[in-house]
Amino acid sequence: MEPIFEGDALATIGRAAAERAWAGGLTVARPDGSVVPIPLVAEPEVLSREALAAAAREAQAILSGAVKLARHLLLQGDARDRAALVGPFEGLEAEAMAKLFAEAPLPVLHARVDFLVPEDGGPPRALELNATIPAMSGYADLAAHAWIRAAAAARGKPPREAEALVARCGSHMERLREVLVAYYRARGGTRERPSIAIVARPGDAQIGELRRLAAHLGQMGHAAANLVPAECEPERWDVLYRHVWANRVDPAAPFARALLAPARHVLVNPVNGLLEAKALFARLSECAEDGELAARAGLDAAERAAAARLPVTRRLTETLAPRLLEEQARWVLKRSWDYGGKSVHLGAEEGREEWARTVEAALGDARGGGFVAQERIFAARRPATRVTPDGLERGVLYRDLSTYCGLGPSRADGSVVRAAASPVVNILGGGGLAPVVPADVYEALR
Repeated sequence: MEPIFEGDALATIGRAAAERAWAGGLTVARPDGSVVPIPLVAEPEVLSREALAAAAREAQAILSGAVKLARHLLLQGDARDRAALVGPFEGLEAEAMAKLFAEAPLPVLHARVDFLVPEDGGPPRALELNATIPAMSGYADLAAHAWIRAAAAARGKPPREAEALVARCGSHMERLREVLVAYYRARGGTRERPSIAIVARPGDAQIGELRRLAAHLGQMGHAAANLVPAECEPERWDVLYRHVWANRVDPAAPFARALLAPARHVLVNPVNGLLEAKALFARLSECAEDGELAARAGLDAAERAAAARLPVTRRLTETLAPRLLEEQARWVLKRSWDYGGKSVHLGAEEGREEWARTVEAALGDARGGGFVAQERIFAARRPATRVTPDGLERGVLYRDLSTYCGLGPSRADGSVVRAAASPVVNILGGGGLAPVVPADVYEALR
């Protein structure tokens, strides 16, 4: 699609959009208490409605297949399966997770699948599943809506037309609100506007987004508040939106009561960290070749097809290691239970001797469920203008595609895009957030 804005015009829109988005909460909080704006990429990610819907369908199939497979492996998998799925957890987290398939009415209501778009074309390829804190709904709205308003102003459109385009774009926060309300009603709730507690750890890095989400819920008529576990008495709230790892919750905190009684509270999501284990993702990938495993887990045709489109992902073994050494550039090593891009090793980015040491160390490291090897997806890179408080930085950035999904009576969709200088995408480490603008909205600005 031919760009509408380029050069100085694009830079002006990017700066205006970034300032608006930062003021709204497109920030992260540092451990020292300082607040840092998240850089905005001036070039939007323009996607057709069809492409957005296809990504949502794929994410949905991956999520539902992973949940079915996890349930099966916990009951009938081998010792290594169980060690990878439940071994990394202890204390309150382990106690709560033991209730996931026994007591929780739904193991996951709201989730996110992270994809990369291959540099040689083709559909996005899924890298991992996020079911604990599928964040960035607020960030996605802040980026897209600010960019659309700035672009509309640059085209001379009155505020009324700009707001119509924002509405046409849609809202991730509103879809999340609809998901929460639908689940509340499915659980027997009768209030038109249930109260919603957003529970995060003290000093949560994404507090800017969480405050924006609470503000949106308030604007839609809900009593909503950002709380920490020690402040949240679960019995006083209709819906509990969990944005905190269970291992960050003091067992004596009132909120721990909800984690341990998922059938009693409308808890989104129950403690379900095992669903994020990359060993589970590896086993789902195996279902593409192991028809018996897929059948025992109860995967349907759509879930099997989605498993076949995953990058080849396998639990690291002594048998697999020689292949990793021989085809070094093809592989990535990841710890099964980890997050934030930590413990990720790219074969193509390491020297031969360094990679051999990495593989050997990973074979002997069982922490977090051990390691998995995943086929490297060489992601597309494009020229990008990164807007920071210090000015504009032009370069070439990788982009990912993170798409929402769920298992409840109402299911979120929509996507958020991060950009980064590194193939391990990080929005602060030389990267940022790119506004996702539907193609029909973008064309209306032409």
